[in-house]
Amino acid sequence: MTAPSHAGRYRIEQLIGVGGFASVYLAHDDALRSPVAVKILADNWARQTDVRARFLQEAQLLRRADSHLLVQVFDVGELDDGRPYFVMTYADRGTLLERLRGGPLAMDEALSLMGEICQGVAVLHSIGVVHRDLKPSNVLLCSRPEGGERVMVSDLGIARSTDHLSGLTLPAGSPGYQAPEQLYFDGAPDARADVHGLGALTYHMLTGRVPAKPGRRVPPSALRPEVPEGLDAVVMRALDPDRDGRWPDAATYLAALSAPDTPPPPLSSPSSSSPSSSSPPLPPASGPSEPGPSEPAEPPPGAGERPRRRWRALAGGAAAIVVAVVAAAVAVSLAGSSDPPGGPASSAPATTGGPAGRWLRDDSDIPDEYRDLIVRAGTYCAEPGLSPALIAAMLKAESGYDPNLSDKDRNEYGIARWTPEVLWHWQPNGLQGAKPEPPFSPELSIVAMGRFMCTLGPQIEDLPGDPALKLAALYRSGVTPLKRAKGIPAKWRDYTTQVARYMRDYQPA
Repeated sequence: MTAPSHAGRYRIEQLIGVGGFASVYLAHDDALRSPVAVKILADNWARQTDVRARFLQEAQLLRRADSHLLVQVFDVGELDDGRPYFVMTYADRGTLLERLRGGPLAMDEALSLMGEICQGVAVLHSIGVVHRDLKPSNVLLCSRPEGGERVMVSDLGIARSTDHLSGLTLPAGSPGYQAPEQLYFDGAPDARADVHGLGALTYHMLTGRVPAKPGRRVPPSALRPEVPEGLDAVVMRALDPDRDGRWPDAATYLAALSAPDTPPPPLSSPSSSSPSSSSPPLPPASGPSEPGPSEPAEPPPGAGERPRRRWRALAGGAAAIVVAVVAAAVAVSLAGSSDPPGGPASSAPATTGGPAGRWLRDDSDIPDEYRDLIVRAGTYCAEPGLSPALIAAMLKAESGYDPNLSDKDRNEYGIARWTPEVLWHWQPNGLQGAKPEPPFSPELSIVAMGRFMCTLGPQIEDLPGDPALKLAALYRSGVTPLKRAKGIPAKWRDYTTQVARYMRDYQPA
């Protein structure tokens, strides 16, 4: 849809961020003579009453917190075409993610930034809210009039009020930062889930790397020897796979970071905002024994060709049970819950994005309108082989960049050839959001590819073969066929050869 020229009194100047559910624009408040960011719900979601309500609940939560440590909301409204929007602080210095692309931060800078991030999350915890999606792209940086910069925590699209966390809680979060309990239904994440996210942010700033999954993690000092032993211990405690082993909340974690050589206090449960001891036990941190909505079930042998079709065929099995449970939970929340269930989690920051030219050749046939989305998907995590060039090559092979592709025989649609049932898993809110219906927007389809690669990619890292081409085959076949073939199945080698050829065309010289 064409960008609006105005949102109420705010004059739209340019698009600065796109997510699966919303877009963020740089705008100008002519009355107050200042730049602002305007977040607008996507047209294809604006007619979904539950998504629309949750979009506005994000604005309400930010307004309720009303802290300079969080992105502040100044106004809400509705465009002439009926789409809701809200007006926020404009972050003119970008995101923490953009800053980390230059490598690890200086020790003092990392700890100073982390102090402000912890304070912002502590504000949320003080009003009984768990963020649930702390990651570098949700930490924004803004110039201060007096000099220096202000750090702001953003994007409460999947935040939860802790007074509702003892009920059914749906999977949420981003690979590398989410706490293990966030992978499961009824994990009931409390403030300690955010502590895990804060620990992952600290680790990333100190080492330049996202923490590996539990069982493979090494202390920050193993990657950066000058990190002191006391700081190692504080960060690794925040990343404990067992939430009972973590710091209880953001304020306590900040205190520990401020005095890393002080003996830690004894372990204790969080305050009354935490789930009671009767909360259901969590599955092992190494992963679920049954596939969850953020990791579609592996297809049974002999099912249809593409994993999207095979996963869809699991009606009556684990996937069908998951869908039924989610449908019931969403119905309950819409019937009267006042907390904001996982909603339109646009990860689009209220910032300017970096040029795609650093990742993709300028003289290639990649359409300009998709380049920033391709970069987002290709840098979604640090999975070996994942890159913007890979995503672009796969889109070329899948659809020739045709956003209107419609293959009804295979029930595959859009630029990335998703089926509705499987895209439902990989959209920003997973099964908690409304089931997507074709036509699928490129904004939703392309970014979902990054989520797919980052969640399932670690399961094939140990197999032989080129990491990028293994990911391309994974997208076509799923995990089990790659493991059975001990690498790229013969059936998909022509496809991966085609992807490799396009990748060579798209990688910068």
